[in-house]
Amino acid sequence: MKNEAQVDGITVGGQPSAGELGRFGTVINIRGDDEPGNATAAHLAGTAVAYTSVPWTIDTVTKDDIARIRAAVDAAKGPILIHCMGGTRAVVAAAIVSAEKDGSGATGALSKAAAAGYEITGTPYAAFISEYFR
Repeated sequence: MKNEAQVDGITVGGQPSAGELGRFGTVINIRGDDEPGNATAAHLAGTAVAYTSVPWTIDTVTKDDIARIRAAVDAAKGPILIHCMGGTRAVVAAAIVSAEKDGSGATGALSKAAAAGYEITGTPYAAFISEYFR
């Protein structure tokens, strides 16, 4: 899977193939239905994998989107995948959820993203994280 990484036990990455989706018990898709190549829902139809769609972009993301992702993570059965097209939105979501759980706040979320190989300092994603924890 493109840009696959781990954030405290949550796998993040870009658009997975149909075969890669089978490794997970829970899949959270951040891509919009209209994004080219977003076939996750179709690939998982009729499977036992728990699927949640929470589409957002950096221009549309809200605290409610993150709350829906957190709820899906909290209810997860089996290995968890959060994905988007390239992985950045996914790592931001996973880092925020993880930092909320361990109380490390914005600094922790930014560190978790960097540790996963995503350097987002100075980007709109970092600004969202800072605002989120304010």
